[in-house]
Amino acid sequence: NGNRYGLECPEERDYYPYWHPSGWRDVVVFTSQPEHCSFYREESQNVKGKHYCKVNLGADPDALLDEDDQIPNNQKACEAYPGTWIEQEPWDIDPPECLGLPEIRDNHHGNAKTGKMVSYLWEIPDDIPDGDRCVMRLRYNMTSLDFNNVEEGSWDPFFDLTSA
Repeated sequence: NGNRYGLECPEERDYYPYWHPSGWRDVVVFTSQPEHCSFYREESQNVKGKHYCKVNLGADPDALLDEDDQIPNNQKACEAYPGTWIEQEPWDIDPPECLGLPEIRDNHHGNAKTGKMVSYLWEIPDDIPDGDRCVMRLRYNMTSLDFNNVEEGSWDPFFDLTSA
């Protein structure tokens, strides 16, 4: 429904790696699909530039556009707008580490089979320039077994998962 909560960006939350430039540097990706790790690492802005459409908003650059007049998100539409398709260079740092998740029981807040919390030990890089500010942002995206996604378009909220 487009609602936002706090500083949340729903598109960036739902799609990783994000297609548009971002100010964030990626440290690690945890996934239940480790076969996608090469994609996550190759598409991170750490190692790959991202594009955006630069348009002239006139005398009031802070003005909001009408819903029907949005800035395009692809090169062809941008240049037809007219706009300029710009690449923001990659951060030129290592790609994020990518790790498969251990099996975790539903609704147990990250406790693994050992009964202990799943954790990650991150060593803060020593090449952060003096005076830089650092913020850690943790993004949490999950779909539990409470969600029936057997076939797209056939979702039934009353589907009995025990019979699947």
